[in-house]
Amino acid sequence: MDEAAPARVFTVYVRSTPDEVWRAITDSEFTLRYYYASTVESDWEPGSPYRYLIAGSDAIVGEVLESDPPRKLALTFDARWDEQVASDPPSRITWEIAEAGPGVVEVKAVHEGLVPGSATANQIEGMAYILSGLKTLLETGEPLVVSQPATV
Repeated sequence: MDEAAPARVFTVYVRSTPDEVWRAITDSEFTLRYYYASTVESDWEPGSPYRYLIAGSDAIVGEVLESDPPRKLALTFDARWDEQVASDPPSRITWEIAEAGPGVVEVKAVHEGLVPGSATANQIEGMAYILSGLKTLLETGEPLVVSQPATV
């Protein structure tokens, strides 16, 4: 049996509300502006499929495991954005949204079940960029612009 990598936890604090953060995660109006120009489709009910599309092609697909708006969203995570990740088994991502003080929301993305050394495990660092983009968009109304991709 393959051993799973330890969970990867990405956290950001955002001047916003839990409801707005939830919308930013689940609504294409927002994801187009911070999540690698992706659209997202689902009804966000447990057992339902979801998918993120980039330029009309599946980037991530999976199933909604748990949905507790605006606090928690757990999903299977089957990456498809390139050939290397497409051959990896699905993992799990859980979005946790909690008030952290007046007008401040803690947003965590907990990624579990990654195969150590897999392409998905190696590329998941993009989640730091995604969370930074979410924060910037919600706080300023403008997308985050990075001239050079971050390197690990």
